Amino acid sequence: MKLGRTHAAFRACADPGDPATERSAFTERDAQSGMVTCLPGRPALLVSSTSWTEFEQLTLAGDSLPSLVCVITGSADLGVCLHKSSSGLDLPMKVVDMFGCCLPVCAVNFQCLHELVKHEENGLVFEDSEELAAQLQMLFSKFPDPAGKLSQFRKNLRESEQLRWDESWTRTVLPLLMDT
Repeated sequence: MKLGRTHAAFRACADPGDPATERSAFTERDAQSGMVTCLPGRPALLVSSTSWTEFEQLTLAGDSLPSLVCVITGSADLGVCLHKSSSGLDLPMKVVDMFGCCLPVCAVNFQCLHELVKHEENGLVFEDSEELAAQLQMLFSKFPDPAGKLSQFRKNLRESEQLRWDESWTRTVLPLLMDT
């Protein structure tokens, strides 16, 4: 809602019928119950650090894909990691952060990435821009489908034994702040 005040891509396309309901381009919040629900036909939210020219070209070519809002941080539907280790040994911390909040990823492949990204389980691995474009097309072709791959990847991440971002904060950082 706050981003909608300054960025049109986050603003609701239509006013909610009930004045007690708050709406953004992505969600609707009932002020009385506090319940937040995703809107049908909402744009997909992708977290990345680059532009998406090939995805835009597919959309312009007539492919049935949702509008795509790209941001660098925040709650999203998919994360994209373009990190490629020169040594092949260091893992991208951005993916660790994304997985910590159950965000599926598409990540460029390198030697040890399989230790973090399990292809077809918690995300997808790609070799080049054409493969990434095909993955985005597949992931977003029926968006937001609760039976789709993105939902399955998110479910798998939730069920994994990884420490979540908030749990990690509470165990690691909060005690340091409480001692001061």
